[in-house]
Amino acid sequence: MINRRLIGTKKYIVCFLFVTILGIFSLQGCGSTTNASQGEPNPPGVYTDSTLIDQLRKDFNDLKACTRLSKGNFEDISVIIMPTSFPCRWYDGNCSGQFVSPNTIKLGSPYVWKHEAIHYLLHINSGDSDPGHQSNLYQSCI
Repeated sequence: MINRRLIGTKKYIVCFLFVTILGIFSLQGCGSTTNASQGEPNPPGVYTDSTLIDQLRKDFNDLKACTRLSKGNFEDISVIIMPTSFPCRWYDGNCSGQFVSPNTIKLGSPYVWKHEAIHYLLHINSGDSDPGHQSNLYQSCI
């Protein structure tokens, strides 16, 4: 069971890193967005396929089960592929991921997908996305 999960995780990380690198070279400073979860076309130079979307959906559904937060659907989230480090309002430096209310997740790193999805689930279920990271879900479900 663990080996199959690790293999799937490795494929996901390789695919995500490839898409992120392409995004960095093709999208720097242009302000375009990728709305992969809703099937909209990708920006020029960025290619995603069902492998990435399927992995994000699986991770999201696993998080819903772990967190026991029932509201929220993967199809309602806008996922935007960002450069690996991008400006955000939360830090003086840059972010590698950001949840933007009500349903946008900006990803610069595959390692923050689940973390940002928890922010979304908390927001949609309680109205509080927990920007101070007080919830134990970040440790118990990632």
